[in-house]
Amino acid sequence: MPNIKTKRSLVMLSMITLVLIATTIPVFGLDQNNPASYTVNYIIPSDTSFTVTLCGSQTTMNFNATNGSSKSVEPICQSKATNTPWANITNIGNLNLNFSTNLTASNPSWVVLNIASNSAMSDQIIVTNSAQSPAGWLNVAPGGTVQLYSLASFTNAPKGTTSTTLNINSYS
Repeated sequence: MPNIKTKRSLVMLSMITLVLIATTIPVFGLDQNNPASYTVNYIIPSDTSFTVTLCGSQTTMNFNATNGSSKSVEPICQSKATNTPWANITNIGNLNLNFSTNLTASNPSWVVLNIASNSAMSDQIIVTNSAQSPAGWLNVAPGGTVQLYSLASFTNAPKGTTSTTLNINSYS
């Protein structure tokens, strides 16, 4: 039994000695010449949101050609003459945005679809299934609005209705 008591006494003495040493030794590394330093992060999420407002009560871009070889046909409710675009695209995010457009599938060979940012169509692009941007759609500030004007030209198009999907995209 004396061995167990001695071991307990040694353990207690060791613990008391350790506590005394720990409380009397100063903490090394931090003082007036070496302060504690921490990184401060200010996190503001990127917002690339935008809205699209179509002219009139449109929900689709409809081109009503008079025949299969009509040129420069405007979509319903757009009017280049009165500066009425088919759509207004507004940056409601918090970053400057670039907008682009593309079709989800290739257009038929008998139609060419052009899009521009102004009624003069001075920066027009041919819309394909690859994302492209009229020059006026680049670096749009938060709260800024750009316009979408469009023309379609037909060459020996068959009668009937053919459709595809137009995407309007944003990136910063």
